[in-house]
Amino acid sequence: MNLIIEESKYVNFYTDMTQVMCWLGDVCSEYDWLITDIDGGWVGIEDPCLITGEELKLKLAESDWQFIWAVFSALPKGANPKVTHEPYADGNANLWKGTPTPQLKEALFEIVCWDSSATLFIGLPQPLGKRLVEAVPDIKNLNEMNQG
Repeated sequence: MNLIIEESKYVNFYTDMTQVMCWLGDVCSEYDWLITDIDGGWVGIEDPCLITGEELKLKLAESDWQFIWAVFSALPKGANPKVTHEPYADGNANLWKGTPTPQLKEALFEIVCWDSSATLFIGLPQPLGKRLVEAVPDIKNLNEMNQG
């Protein structure tokens, strides 16, 4: 599923990764994460950052982290991705065409923080998409939006 949260009455502020992970049912620990194109957000994490889900969960518990730009690529636990081109948000026109797919070959799905005004979910598995729709009923289908 490709979804986008923008202009939602259910969101206090966009690209709040603590809130996003809560909406998804606390899936942080189920994956490892490659975080790239970081602008805003936390102190002490280099860009790019390969982090375990447990480490990400602890980091998110420190504060309500909001990002201006960032791509969170969900990876199978223990993955060692071969990154030839880092996933990016800022200036990525491919997110706004047709049916976007995760930028990183090994990624199971991506969460994209877009200019602190929207959060995109690319390749989200159906069960996680369902949780998200329940938490944020005015979420939009990104594929449909890209066609119109």
